[in-house]
Order: sequence, then structure tokens, then C-alpha cells
Amino acid sequence: MRRGLLTSLLGLVSLLCFVQGASAHAVLEESTPARGARLQSAPDVVRFVFNEPVEASLGAVRVFDTEGEEVQEGGLLRPGDDPNSVGVRLAPDLPNGLYTATYRVVSADAHPVSGGVTFTVGKPGTGADGFVQGKTISELLAETETGTVTEVAFWADRWIGYLAVALAVGALAWMLTAPASVPGGAGAPAVAARLRLLVLVAAAAGILASLLAIVFQGAIGAGTTFWGAFGSGIPGEVIDTRYGTVMLVRAGAWLLLALLAAVAGRRLTRIGPASIVAAAAALALAASPAFAGHASTRDPGWLLIPSDIVHVVAMAVWSGGLAAMLWILPAATRPLESAGEKTRTLTDATLRFSGIALACVALIGVSGAIQAIVDVGSVPDLVETQFGRAVSIKIVLFAVLMAFGAANRTRIVPALVRRLEKAASPGRPGVRLRRSLRIEVLLVVAVLGVTAALVSYPPPDAVQSGPASGSVVVDDMRVEYTVDPAKVGRNEVHIYVFDDRTGTPVPVRDMEVSFALPDQDIAPIEAEARRAGPGHYVVPAAMLGVKGDWRAEASMRISEFEEPVARFEVEVE
Repeated sequence: MRRGLLTSLLGLVSLLCFVQGASAHAVLEESTPARGARLQSAPDVVRFVFNEPVEASLGAVRVFDTEGEEVQEGGLLRPGDDPNSVGVRLAPDLPNGLYTATYRVVSADAHPVSGGVTFTVGKPGTGADGFVQGKTISELLAETETGTVTEVAFWADRWIGYLAVALAVGALAWMLTAPASVPGGAGAPAVAARLRLLVLVAAAAGILASLLAIVFQGAIGAGTTFWGAFGSGIPGEVIDTRYGTVMLVRAGAWLLLALLAAVAGRRLTRIGPASIVAAAAALALAASPAFAGHASTRDPGWLLIPSDIVHVVAMAVWSGGLAAMLWILPAATRPLESAGEKTRTLTDATLRFSGIALACVALIGVSGAIQAIVDVGSVPDLVETQFGRAVSIKIVLFAVLMAFGAANRTRIVPALVRRLEKAASPGRPGVRLRRSLRIEVLLVVAVLGVTAALVSYPPPDAVQSGPASGSVVVDDMRVEYTVDPAKVGRNEVHIYVFDDRTGTPVPVRDMEVSFALPDQDIAPIEAEARRAGPGHYVVPAAMLGVKGDWRAEASMRISEFEEPVARFEVEVE
């Protein structure tokens, strides 16, 4: 067991050294009207087009006039039934003026993406109200950011959902693979009652968590609070998305499992029609994370989806089996009068579960390594990114769990066998086993908590793979940049400068751009920046010859007395 642990961890680290990135966040490709457009008459529709399919709910696209009033009408549009685009209709007969359109959508990797543009209809007039009540695009977007309370609550909801899946799937699997003496002995009624209670509690928690997840996802996508989403049409919009559909299917599987536990609880302790249907519902529950998370949106899907399902099933069978050993097995041993019978039942169940747990450990190690290789990307990302750090914590906890399993298999189980040969009571080995199981269950709870946080972080390659882009705000100017391909060698850099209040291009007279890599003691290297249009400069050949976090500085000459500097970092791979 220890040798297998070391081999698995070394294999994971070595494979991470050679993996390449897979996908990225959604990027805005175009908008209608275009950024800073001057129109003779108001458009009928505002549309945003992205480079990949995006999910959106009510309020994903908003258009403001200079008084801060929203001027869109009706629900969200999918112009041309294009999954890559979102839009909204505008109220008829809009007066001349400046308008600000913002978007907040969920990219294919299940993380929010936001931004905005401005456009002018007719002659907007002059004065201090040439923007939305003094608010910049950045400030408007900040008003639609989901609060920390909602984000933490969503994490807790996912955690409860994962715990429920582990308990129900693992307990059912443990019961069907337990020795015949467990469901068929003197404690059979108590065993069936405990299994029924465990499944019903897990199902109730699972149904609630699945339905609440729809509201939480809508709140994240629309940039509002849970209660703001709950009291609107947002949940209905989320149901039509991939995530919402999966949550409804999960809730349906939970409902089926609850009905089976309520009306046929005793029959779930042995193989038959009821247990087969329950197994199908359990498989649907175990498959749901794969279709609701990263696995279904990343390449290669043919590998990641089955790997994710195997990972969840193996983890549920192992962790839920631990809970079943702690909660259900005592009901089978307690009615037994003979000390030898108690030891035999406990030893047989432990030996049977030990073999199953060993197989689960192997499946978890292989499937987890596959997902980490694709999602993390490289060894440094294990400590330098939130996603990677969460994966690292899972690896450490997994290693500790394996150490406990190895101790049980090499010390406690042989001690129980020796007690069985003497027809003695479980004694101290039984106490040690119970104590070990309690610690392992607590560790599993921690692992699932980390997993619930992990799925909220974008994989490193979704953030870092080229082209890299971002924005910074300097002196009421929004500076947007793109570095393509953000890899070692020649890179093309585009820098756009907009007025953060009006969205119009800023007339930059001249721009000086430099790149430095402090970690490698590389001093600032100047790069030639060429004017490509109003507020738009291009560095056609920035030579970034070393991997690392490069620091860029763009010095923008606005006038004889104004020369603000925009600073940003780009990770070059």
C-alpha cells in the first residue's frame, strides 16, 4: 500500500511535467453596436459574441442610459440561435445620448466573465452627465458582483451535495457487498432501518442542495444575491442551461432513491429489482458532477468524463463505506450474544471492505491523476494557483487516508483475525478500528469540502493559456491588453485605451512599452509600440524569451503634462 502511494504520487508529478493546456475562458470577439460606435438612430438589439458557447440568465445583458436607468426590454436573446452570443432588445424610440451596455455570462468552464461597451445615439450633448450618473463601466460591473456571503453559501451547498452522494452511494454499495451475515443475521431489521434512515437523510439533503444550486448558479451568473435570484425569473432561466438540467436530473435521482428507501428499504439490503433501480439512481448521482463541471467542457471529453465518473464512484464507495462501517455495522454485531460471532462478523466485514477499498484507492489514484494532469497543467501550478493548491491539499489528504488504510490492513485486520482464531471478542483491535474509522470519516469530510471549493476555481490553463488578456484602470482610463500567444518567443501585444466613463477611445499621442522579469533579474526591455488606431497600439514583436511572470509597463503620453503609466503582469509559458 505504501509503495503504491509513493508510485502514484511520483507518477502524478512526473506526468504533470509534460502536459499541455486544454482550454480557456470565454473571450468577447465582437459586439453590436461596436465599442464607441456613433449611431444615427438607436439599434433594436444589443448583442455580444464570444469565442465559445456561454450560459446566461436573466439580467446577463443590461443597457443603461445616462441617468442610470435600464433601457432593455424582455428577456435574454440568443441572436440567430447562436450559443456563442447573447443579446437583449432595447426599448423603442430611445432618445439621443450615450448608452452603456454590460454583460455577465458564464463561460463553458462554469466561471463568470463580464465586461461592457458604450455607444452613442445621435448627438449626446455635453456636460457632466455624459456618462451614467458619474459611474464608470468598471463601477457598473462591480455593482453586479456576487457577494462573499452568496459565494460561501454556494460552496457549502456543493459540500452538502457531495457528502450526500458519498453517503448514499457508498452505503448502498457497502450493503450489497457486505458478508451475508450482516443483512441476514439477528440484527437484520436494525441494519435495514439504519440503511433506510441514512439514505433518506442523504436524499433529503441531496434534493435540497440540488435545487438550491440552481438558484445559486443563477445568482453567480447574474451577479446578484441568492435572495435577489430567488425572487426573480433567474432560476427558470438556469434550468434551461446545461448546469440547471443536470441539477434537475440529480434531484430526480434523489427523489427516486428516497421513494425506494421509504417503501422498499429492507429490499435494498440484498440484490434484487429494488437494489438494481437504486444502483441506477446512484450511478446517475455519481455521474452528475462530470456533466455539471469542468469535465464536460474540456478536451479530451472522451477521457475526462469517464475518468470523473470513475473518480466519484470510487471515492463514494470508499468514503460511504467508511461511514457504513461506523453507522450500520454496529447494528449487525450488537444483537449477537457470542463474542466469537461478533468478532467473525466484524472481521469478515472489515476484510471484505478492505479489499474493495484497495481497489477504490487504485481507481481514485489513476482517475485523479488523469484529471490533475489535464486540469492543472504543470508542477508549479500546484502551488502557484488556487486550483492547483486545492488539488495539492486533496493529494495530501488522500495520502493521509491511504496511510490510515494501510495501517488498518497491516495491523488492525491481522489483530482481528487473531482474535477470531481464539473465538475472543474484538477487544482492543475493535476499539482501534472504530477510532480509525472516525478519523478517516472526518478526513473524507475535509476532502469533500476542498472539492467543493476546487470546482469554483478555473483550471490554471483556463486563465493562463494564450492569448493572455486583461484590463487595468489608470486615471479614469480603462486599459485593455492582449498578449498572443503568451509563450516563450515572439509575442504580439495589443493595448487599447478607453475612457472608463464613456467607453470612447482615448487619443494617446505616444506610447512606450517595456517588459521586465524580476524573478530572473531581467531589467526592463523596451519594445516598439506602433499606433494602430484611436487609443490602440500594437507591439508586433515583443521578445519574451524566458518563462515566468513578466511585468509590463505602458507609458501613455496624453498631453504635454499627462503621461500616466499602466502596469500589468503576463504569465509567459
